[in-house]
Amino acid sequence: MQTRMLAVIVTLITSVSAPGQSFDWKSDAPENQNMSGAKLDALKDELAKRKTRAFLVVRNDRIVYEWYADGNTAAKPQGTASLAKAAVGGLSLAVALTDRRIALDDPAAKYIPQWKDDAAKAKITVRHLGSHTSGLEDAESDGLAHDKLTGWKGDFWKRFDPPNDPFTLARDQAKPVFEPGKQIQYSNPGIGLMTYCVTAAIKSTDHKDIRILLKERVMKPLGVPDAEWSVGYGKTTTVDELPLVASWGGAAFTPRAMARIGRLLLHDGAWDGKQLLSPEAVRQVMGDAGLPGHYGMGFWTNADGRYPNLPRDTYYGAGAGDQLLIVIPSLNLIAVR
Repeated sequence: MQTRMLAVIVTLITSVSAPGQSFDWKSDAPENQNMSGAKLDALKDELAKRKTRAFLVVRNDRIVYEWYADGNTAAKPQGTASLAKAAVGGLSLAVALTDRRIALDDPAAKYIPQWKDDAAKAKITVRHLGSHTSGLEDAESDGLAHDKLTGWKGDFWKRFDPPNDPFTLARDQAKPVFEPGKQIQYSNPGIGLMTYCVTAAIKSTDHKDIRILLKERVMKPLGVPDAEWSVGYGKTTTVDELPLVASWGGAAFTPRAMARIGRLLLHDGAWDGKQLLSPEAVRQVMGDAGLPGHYGMGFWTNADGRYPNLPRDTYYGAGAGDQLLIVIPSLNLIAVR
């Protein structure tokens, strides 16, 4: 369904028009932005059959389509599942990169001292963790539901207090199963440890955890009220004096809040004349990491033409159930499911 939705949205566009000159976040008819309202209706109907709760499309800084299933409204935050890897993990990394507190090719052991004397883990970089190429095994097994998993993998999803919390388990129990950078294997612990590194990198600043960092540096400047978003399963876990917030899941955003994040990224980190993120940080997080899988930092990309009907500059965050934030800069298009 993920592939189909991405491809259908692109086929709705009949021509590429210039981006708007200023941001006003107004609604407009799809036809005024060279899209088909009838085809968007048909896509919505198909999505509705698949338990979609909300569907929002923005073109040229105009909302051209917005629909909510019964019981849902524009003001209701929606759980994002692994879309949090992009909207929480990747976005907080982009802020730290903007501030030059961290670099993608830093050894993770710079921020995780327990790894310095581990021959395998000492080779892992922040880039590896964010792109699922670290080699760290996932906290999933054989397609089992989380409540059916045993050992440390089962405990990872229960979010116990230290020392059985997911960050400590990811750091100390997840084993490397291949050399970093050699292949791709989806890893929830890897994303968690990317955020562990970010938190260690910002610990001497005014914003000591990623929830506060996102609130003050991104969400407030975007005009998103606290009631429209939450992250980290509503919990902060302190490990070795680091206030850690989950970034692999546990987030909720209203569709419009998520679209604002998309707009910030589409405009290379600029928002109403202010540069909230550096263009280079946006490129590093949203672009191809140059490793197997062509992943970004918590974001998927189409850099390798995985979806041939989509522009190569497409990037997106995705969660279980095909929860999506799609950004296509060349088409000035944002879509949220």
